Amino acid sequence: MNSFIALFKKETMEFSKTYKFLIIVTVFLILSILSPLTAKFMPDIMAQFLPKEVAESFPDATALDSWAQFFKNFSQIGLFVVALLFAGTLIHERTEGTLIILLTKGLSRSTVVLAKTIFAMLIWTVMYWFSFAVTYFYTWYYWKNDHVEHLGLAVGNLWLFGLVLISVILLGNVLFKSIYANLLWTAFFVIVWFVVSIFPKAADFNILRLASDSNNLLQGLVETDEYTWIYTIAIGLIVLMLLLSVRVFNKKAIS
Repeated sequence: MNSFIALFKKETMEFSKTYKFLIIVTVFLILSILSPLTAKFMPDIMAQFLPKEVAESFPDATALDSWAQFFKNFSQIGLFVVALLFAGTLIHERTEGTLIILLTKGLSRSTVVLAKTIFAMLIWTVMYWFSFAVTYFYTWYYWKNDHVEHLGLAVGNLWLFGLVLISVILLGNVLFKSIYANLLWTAFFVIVWFVVSIFPKAADFNILRLASDSNNLLQGLVETDEYTWIYTIAIGLIVLMLLLSVRVFNKKAIS
């Protein structure tokens, strides 16, 4: 436990020293503020450049528009930033040789994988829910009387998909020595689920819906009980990726 805590503190210090913490705070804060502001003021901005008849046909912005922008921003830009920040979390230490020093001092490989995984998931969790709180405040401020159905479920779905993606990224850190290779591995994982989405019968098992179904869920176009198998598969993938990361890393030469 002491070695785990020590490694966790080391991860925190390095994340701050390399400005990664500043990057994720800045990007996530901007995205969370822009979500309601874009929904509120974009129609007025567009109206300045369009014919009056077209501008007047725009519907009034609602809280639903704000949350649609939130899910768009974080399912695309937010998760992409997370992938970039953690794509080299273990690769850097392997290539620079600093990991060898830690391992020769008695630190177990499984502790390294576990600490880095939990750290990455904790950063994503804290920053994501902080961003949600910021967006929630601004959305409430502009649309106090608007009630959005199934908001908690939609936000939780995207959070869970982020955890799955992080587990994939951490396995890539073990499998590859290149950040670019890890990013390609992560992109391949997402593309596989895009291919799965082509088949309607696989909809109940497609974890990509955790990130893509948000707007449909808020509009009541999706039944909440459709995610039972998706949750099971998502949690199973997280556990599987973690076990594979530990197993492969225990057998891998560090050089």
